[in-house]
Amino acid sequence: MPTVTKVTQQRRAGRYNIYLDDEYAFAVDEKVLITYNLFKGANLDEADIEIIKVAEFKQKAYTQALVYATGQMRTSQQVSHKLRERGYEPRVIQEVVKRLISDHVINDEIYAQTYVDQAISAGKLGPRGVQFKLQQAGIDKFVIEDALVAYDVDDQITALTARVANLLEKNSRYAKFMAEQKTQQKLLQQGFDLNLIKQAIQNYRLNETPDETLEWDNLDRDANIVANRYADYTGWEFKQKVKATLYRKGYDLNLVDKWLRQYH
Repeated sequence: MPTVTKVTQQRRAGRYNIYLDDEYAFAVDEKVLITYNLFKGANLDEADIEIIKVAEFKQKAYTQALVYATGQMRTSQQVSHKLRERGYEPRVIQEVVKRLISDHVINDEIYAQTYVDQAISAGKLGPRGVQFKLQQAGIDKFVIEDALVAYDVDDQITALTARVANLLEKNSRYAKFMAEQKTQQKLLQQGFDLNLIKQAIQNYRLNETPDETLEWDNLDRDANIVANRYADYTGWEFKQKVKATLYRKGYDLNLVDKWLRQYH
């Protein structure tokens, strides 16, 4: 029966070389070394060696998962996907994930709660946006529902106040109506409630200092571009094409008529 005759530590921390009958046999993690008492004088048969190699393989998977899961918070699904990419079979992945949960390395409930708290602080995603992200991360729907209790209407209003101001400013080169539509669409995509979005836009308009020339300047710029596009048309047909195009861009037809009277 082979006997452990020497154990040497590798340069890499926590790794050891095992020698059987004065010949190198295999390397193991420190945890495997201790678990199976792989010290000088230990006797190992072929079955023991096979068990140790299986344990070492699982420990390798665990170590890789541990590095991945401690770099930042991870979910059970994310860890499983990473191990699957590394070529580990489902049974090993299941054992590793179970062990990481037992060791309090991963916790989907804490992940969801933390993600919601961070989303509220950042103010860039509404509840439905957060829900979608957590679903992508593999969080159970009931865990998501529990975590989202913390994201209330007041939090949405706070986030929307800042987001609406930012987006309307970003879209200020468009017609007022179109700027509001683009802002609304963006916030819907980010998971905010439609009624709260509309209210936030309305509140912003009520409290802003009106720029009397902005809408006209935007119209004048766009109208000149459109007029050049339809320069080959004249009279009623020209005006109808210009009006239709500018209306689709969100401009009020009365303002468009005013521009046409002044310049055409």
